[in-house]
Amino acid sequence: MSTTPQGGRSAIESIVQELEKITEPMQLSVLAFIRSLDGSATPENHHPSELPPRTLGLNRGAMKMSDDFDEPLPDEFWLGEK
Repeated sequence: MSTTPQGGRSAIESIVQELEKITEPMQLSVLAFIRSLDGSATPENHHPSELPPRTLGLNRGAMKMSDDFDEPLPDEFWLGEK
């Protein structure tokens, strides 16, 4: 694949032609990449009302927190001793 437009086509036309050759999931990945290039298009810059509503409980039961989660870690952890 050439990195420059061929046959007098503009860069946009060349990009579109290449996109038409790949699957839709790949096209969506390319679209997400293009949008990520513009820092203003990131979700954290959107007003909360513009974001889709969150669905609670989707991963319920997928994780278990240890009973000693908030206990201090032993010195061996910090000092690398065994």
